Amino acid sequence: MIEVVTGLRPLRANDVEAVVAIYRRAFGGARPIDAAEILAWLESPDLGEDNLRVLEENGRVVGYGDVSIGDEYVALEVAAPGRWGVFLDWAEATGRKRAVSRVRVADYAPDSGLAGTAAARGYRQWRSAFTMRTDFTDAPPQPGAALEGVVVDTFRDQDGDQLREAINEVFRPDPFFDVLSPERFRTAYLGHRDFDPSLWLLAHHATELVGFVLAFPEALAEPGIGWVESLGVRSRWRGRGIGESLLRSALHALHARGLHGAALGVDGSNETGAARLYERAGMRVIGRIDNWALDL
Repeated sequence: MIEVVTGLRPLRANDVEAVVAIYRRAFGGARPIDAAEILAWLESPDLGEDNLRVLEENGRVVGYGDVSIGDEYVALEVAAPGRWGVFLDWAEATGRKRAVSRVRVADYAPDSGLAGTAAARGYRQWRSAFTMRTDFTDAPPQPGAALEGVVVDTFRDQDGDQLREAINEVFRPDPFFDVLSPERFRTAYLGHRDFDPSLWLLAHHATELVGFVLAFPEALAEPGIGWVESLGVRSRWRGRGIGESLLRSALHALHARGLHGAALGVDGSNETGAARLYERAGMRVIGRIDNWALDL
C-alpha cells in the first residue's frame, strides 16, 4: 500500500476536467494535457489507483499527483499550485516506506513555484530535458537517405518481441527508463490511444533490427502536431546515419498525414548528441523540463 497523507484521496474519473484545469494553472501550455490522457492513467498497470491522488479542499479539487515506484526511486508527477508541499510529503513518505534512495519530481515551467518549494526542502536540480519541435511548410520534409544494406519498413505484429528487446537495449542506460516487460509493451506502446503501425519505422540489416523510430499522429492535447515518441539505434550500428535517416522519414510520414509539425522530448545532458541530430533535421527547442531530486 502507498503511504496516505491527510487531505489526499484517490483520483476518480469525474475529477479529470478539474485536473486538466489545475495543470493549465500550474504550467500553462508547457505541459499539454487532456482528459483522455488522465483517464488513461486510471487504467495504467504501471500506476494503479493507490498511486494517483488528488487534494480536495471544501469539496473542490485543488491539486493532483501520482507516484511511480522503481527499485531505487519514487518519481512524483504533480500539479498543485500553492500546495506542492502536500504532494512532496506524500512522495517522500512513500520513498522512506519503500526504502528507496531517491525521490524525484519534474517541473515543467520555471514560474510554477515547484522549484522553489523543492529547493527549500533540500532537493537539487538533477537533470533537464527539452521539448523540441519543427513546423512543416507546404514542401514536405526530405525523407531519410537510403542506407547500404539497411532496409526500412513499417511495423508488423511479428516485429513486437524484437522491437521490445531493441528498446530495452537502447534505453537501458537512461535513468528515466524502466525495462519493458511484454505486458507493459502491449499496454503502453501497442495499446497507446494513437498507435498507428504505419508511423513506426524499423531499420533492418538482414534479419537484425538495428534501429527504430516510433511516431504518433498527435502530440497529447496538441491537435495537428505529431509526436516522435522514441528514436533509437543499437550501439554497434551508430555513426552510420541510421538515426537521422529514420527521423527524417518519420517527419516525412507525419507531414503526409496533413499535420502542421512534429515535436519530441530529449534528454538535456547532451551525452548522446541526440539534440544535435534533431537540430540537423530542422527541430528547435521550445520548452524545458527540470527534474529535481532528493536523496533520502
